[in-house]
Amino acid sequence: MYERSVVTVSDISRRYAGAKSPLRNYDYIVVGAGSAGCVIANKLSVKGANVLLLEAGRDTPPGFVPPDIEDLYPRSYYNEAYMWPGLKADQGGDGAGAMSHFPQGRVMGGGSSLMGMIALRGMPDDYDGWAKRGATGWSWSDVLPHFRRLESDRDFHGSLHGSEGRVSIRRHLTPDWPPFCRAVGNASARLGFSWIEDMNGEFGDGYGPLPMSSTLSSRVSSASAYLDIATRALPNLEIRCNCTVEALVFEGNRCVGVSALVDGAQQTYKARRTIVSAGAIHSPTLLLRSGIGSERDLLARGIPVVCSRPGVGGNLQNHPIVYLAAHMRPEARQSSSLRPGFNTALRFSSSSDPDSRGDLQMLVLNKSSWHGLGGSVAGLGVCLLRPLSRGSVTLSSIGPSAPPHVRFRMLTEQEDFERLAYGFGVACELMRDNEVRSLRNETFSAGYSRVVRRLNRPGMMSVITTELVKKVLDGPDAVRRNLLKWGIASGDIEEERLANETWRARTVRRRSFGTYHPVGTCAMGHETDPLAVVDSAGSVLGVEGLSVVDASIMPSIPRANTNLPVLMIAERASDLILKLDD
Repeated sequence: MYERSVVTVSDISRRYAGAKSPLRNYDYIVVGAGSAGCVIANKLSVKGANVLLLEAGRDTPPGFVPPDIEDLYPRSYYNEAYMWPGLKADQGGDGAGAMSHFPQGRVMGGGSSLMGMIALRGMPDDYDGWAKRGATGWSWSDVLPHFRRLESDRDFHGSLHGSEGRVSIRRHLTPDWPPFCRAVGNASARLGFSWIEDMNGEFGDGYGPLPMSSTLSSRVSSASAYLDIATRALPNLEIRCNCTVEALVFEGNRCVGVSALVDGAQQTYKARRTIVSAGAIHSPTLLLRSGIGSERDLLARGIPVVCSRPGVGGNLQNHPIVYLAAHMRPEARQSSSLRPGFNTALRFSSSSDPDSRGDLQMLVLNKSSWHGLGGSVAGLGVCLLRPLSRGSVTLSSIGPSAPPHVRFRMLTEQEDFERLAYGFGVACELMRDNEVRSLRNETFSAGYSRVVRRLNRPGMMSVITTELVKKVLDGPDAVRRNLLKWGIASGDIEEERLANETWRARTVRRRSFGTYHPVGTCAMGHETDPLAVVDSAGSVLGVEGLSVVDASIMPSIPRANTNLPVLMIAERASDLILKLDD
């Protein structure tokens, strides 16, 4: 049970290194202990700097990590206690503008403690593109040493991989693949796709195992990797959780610290440099609330302007995804001995245009959730990795502390819609393959609806309900078809529609939604770029003593799940900050 984790960081420190007094003079304040913040706190404190790490959520000290976070199946993703409350976003692909729940981590480790543990780097020209856009020093040749430094790859070695890093990376071997994953791989070969053994070292189209940030028994988050017992015991590192930073504190145009809410009371902390690592939604929100953003918008809201940077909150990007699910026959289900949900994937291109190379990813899931019902439902998740559509993060009109207004504007570029529709068509073809078809019953399009969220909530009621639905679906064919048709798939389970382009296009429009990979809202760029927010070292342009280091500084989204690229950014930016302040 989680109650064990009420043990404080100071308790852990006393156990391993004796009591240490709170610091009084900070060199650095790091706002947010997510994927980036944990790395930065480690790198700076190990070098001897006095560091204060502030996290709005709860701590997960070594030895007291909640079981749902440690789990190789990411059950923590469904636990709303780890999320920012009330955060919603316009993330549909139909352009209707409807707001829906958007999970963002508020817990030690942030998204790395919640998401699926996929550890992809992206493509070399993702980073070469950053350099061309003004992020000098962030080309592939610049970032590869930092990818290598952070990882301990259990399967590959040589010039492209690291073996001594803090993040364990491994893949599930082909003999361990569950039946659906194996069948989709064979079907992909029949469609002409190649086999890719190392998706972090081979950059063509093809099918293969997904690299995962895990050990054989548990998740590897940025918290578990970078805030281990030895790091937490450093006398020059202080960690404060349940501490919500509300504003940056300025003296003129120099940031001198933060104002935070701690146990219901306001507290001010000061440092030589403040590093904001609150993620692509909350980092721009904090900057905007503190007077850094569009001068016109800030003045309209009555916020004194510290620095006019109109790019703050703009350039929001995310990977849209659409799922095609299938009810699996009992013999095709994933063995209970293989816990993870993600095992394999297909990387492919929407066209022969070099700019479209590897712009689509198909995640292959032999089970779709942690419970019994999820074990009987497999799926193909088609994700557009190089979207052109752009959205924004703006302040809410409700009040200064209200969640921000997040608009992803998914698929507003017609080319994005066409490419994702093409990818969904490939998924339909794979589902129609004879080998794949022999493993499944009916197919249906799937979205992360309110019903799905309720069924996935932790607790005995979810276990009982999903087990009951699973048994009904495993009953007579007619009963299963009726339940799928009218209770789950909204009347849409006919096999013939998989070949129908009109149905495919309609499904992409109605069923697409955002992944949890927001980036770009405080983009790196040259100081002459009016929409750039930070320079190539992460320093906020026009302001002294303030940096942003997280996914928000990516100029464009990489063709990968974003956790590993964020760890890389934090590794590299830490070096740059230490050099800057030397």
